Amino acid sequence: MKTLSIVIPLYNEDGRIDRTLQILEKGFEFSGLKLDTLIFVDDGSTDKTVAKIIRHKKRLSKNLNCQVKLITYQPNKGRGHAIRFATLISRSDYVLYTDADMSIPISNLNKALPLIRENYDLIFGSKKKPGSQALIPRSFIRKIVGYSHSFIASLVLGVFAWDYQGGFKIFSKKLIREVFPQLTVDRWGFDMEVIFLAKKLGFTNFEIPVVWSHQELGSKVKLLRDIMRSVKEMISIRHNWTFRNYSTASVPKIPSVSYSIL
Repeated sequence: MKTLSIVIPLYNEDGRIDRTLQILEKGFEFSGLKLDTLIFVDDGSTDKTVAKIIRHKKRLSKNLNCQVKLITYQPNKGRGHAIRFATLISRSDYVLYTDADMSIPISNLNKALPLIRENYDLIFGSKKKPGSQALIPRSFIRKIVGYSHSFIASLVLGVFAWDYQGGFKIFSKKLIREVFPQLTVDRWGFDMEVIFLAKKLGFTNFEIPVVWSHQELGSKVKLLRDIMRSVKEMISIRHNWTFRNYSTASVPKIPSVSYSIL
């Protein structure tokens, strides 16, 4: 039976982590896939996020019948850095990362099981692909910005995806070993870079439509700032590919940072 780690990046999640923990404690089962590790990675939080995770660790481990790890470090390095860091220490056959707001429920993993059985390397959830379902939709402005982002990213990067930024991605051990050492983006462009390299390097990949709910509470997204940052990251990714700045290293390198695993 194939094994799975779930990675959840955290940054100042005090306002919504209680809801997330309640969802996780209910547990979940997936046919033919064993959850062996749940990894929280705290990306330099300055609130009570870490304390709340520590209080719930034992109960989570018991309810989910798996090991629960909490990685902490300072200062804040970015969402991409956090996901990459936690993923590289996993020993599972597959790693699922999902955002702390649980806007894309983990139950969507059931849609990916046939692809996991076929050994796909990258399976990523899409809020925009036909067949997706929004239980709580975004505002009209956010919807327009989201579709515009996907269009511009596909144009700049030269690879197509309905949704680059969905917080629900599944990575194979092979992809982690061969692609993650090459990643250069530490913040929101991490998702674009993973999809870009997976497609360019010929890894098997599939975009699945998901059921999701927009979560405004505790959102870190600031539209203008993040649009400008994202465009800059797109250009950087394309530049690195064009000028062959991506290495072909095969040994995963854990990012250099002083950290604790609890």
